[in-house]
Formats: sequence, C-alpha cells, structure tokens
Amino acid sequence: MTRSILVTGGTRGIGLALCKAFAEKGWAVAACYHQDEKAAREARQALSGLTGEFHLAPCDVTDGEQVRALVGEVLGKWGRLDCAIHNAGATWNARLLNVNEAQWDETLGVHLKGAFWTAQAALKPMLRQKSGHLIFVSSLVASTGNIGQGSYSAAKAGMVGLMRSLAGEYGGKNIRANVVFPGFHRTRLAEGLSVEAEEAIRQRHLLKSTTDMKELADFTLWLAGTTTVSGQVFNIDSRLPGWL
Repeated sequence: MTRSILVTGGTRGIGLALCKAFAEKGWAVAACYHQDEKAAREARQALSGLTGEFHLAPCDVTDGEQVRALVGEVLGKWGRLDCAIHNAGATWNARLLNVNEAQWDETLGVHLKGAFWTAQAALKPMLRQKSGHLIFVSSLVASTGNIGQGSYSAAKAGMVGLMRSLAGEYGGKNIRANVVFPGFHRTRLAEGLSVEAEEAIRQRHLLKSTTDMKELADFTLWLAGTTTVSGQVFNIDSRLPGWL
C-alpha cells in the first residue's frame, strides 16, 4: 500500500524539500500553492524526476471550500490520506503599531486558519482509515516572540495550541498530531533579511550554524512515519526556546 501525503505551500523552500524527501521514499505526494505558477512549474519538473505519484494544485488555504476540494482530489487519486503537513506561510514584518488589520488577518489566515481548514479536511478520511498524522510547521518564535513579527509569532503559537488540542481529541482514534519548528532557512519569507541579521541568528545557535534543509526534511519524513509519537513540539535547530 502506497502511503500518501499532502503538503500545503509545497512548491518552494521548505515545502518543496519536504515533497522531494517523501517522493524519494516512495510516498504519493500532493502539494498545493497559492499564486506562484512559476514555482509550481519548477516543482512539477523536480517531482516528475522522482516519482509519477504526485499531484500539484492551486489552493488558498484560508478558504475551507478550496481545502476540502484539494483533499477530495487526493482521495480521488489515491483513496487515502496518511499525513497532512500544513506548511503554507506568509508574514508582514513590522512593529505592531505599523501593522494594519488586513495584514494581521492575512498572516493569521494563512498560518492559523489554514492549519484549521487543513486539519478539519484531513481528519475525516483519517478517521475512516483509523489512522493518520497531522504535522504543523510552526516556528521558534511561537515560544520566544520576535520583534517586528507580532502577528507571525501569534499565528505560530496558535498552531501549537491547536496541535495539542487535536492530539488530545483524536489520539484515541489513532490520529497523531505534532509540530515542527524548522529553524532558520533562507526562504522567500526571509528574502529581506540582511547579512548582519542572518549572522545574528546564527550566533544565537549553540552550534553557531543554521539548520540544514535536508536534515529538516529527513527528520519530518521520519516523524510522519511514526505511530506512537503525538502532542509534541520538535525544535530542529540549536536555539533554546522560551518555553517547552
């Protein structure tokens, strides 16, 4: 039986690295993107060289109807959904007095409402299967906060609370839920970061180096395949969180 996975925001950066790792290990991989058609074409080309069992589709994760339709497409192709990873992200970097309501809503919408819709849509087939795994890509700032990232920090912290609630609600049905803090990577969300700021992040690591993308993908691949791990937060770098 081929296992299937859905990765939101899966056509670039961390999401694409996750899709590649799962495809290389024989999983059927579905991924969604919002508007970046160029990234989707490049992801399609990359995945086609690894597996024929993949599906890419546009989806606004803040729209429950679109997310439900996407999960329906996955079930139509493979008949099951073994793991869903909510990775889609967006942020406005500004101190709180400079953040307007639309910017706040967009950040929480993609991260937190997207996590809600993804989990709700994925839970239904997982309950029928009597097995499934929900993984949320959060951030260390969920526990530390970060200057200029109040909305992002709030959204990522909300994902931790959501995960722990889901782990408790559905653990008895063999549904696992976990959070990964992926560490710093130079993805689209970090495009505007200066060399000095990146070095400052590196110096906060105990090992004085930032996280390796392959190591992150390999860890998440391992986590997705576990059957007895749930309700946990995994920090995949060497910075120390404010709370555990």
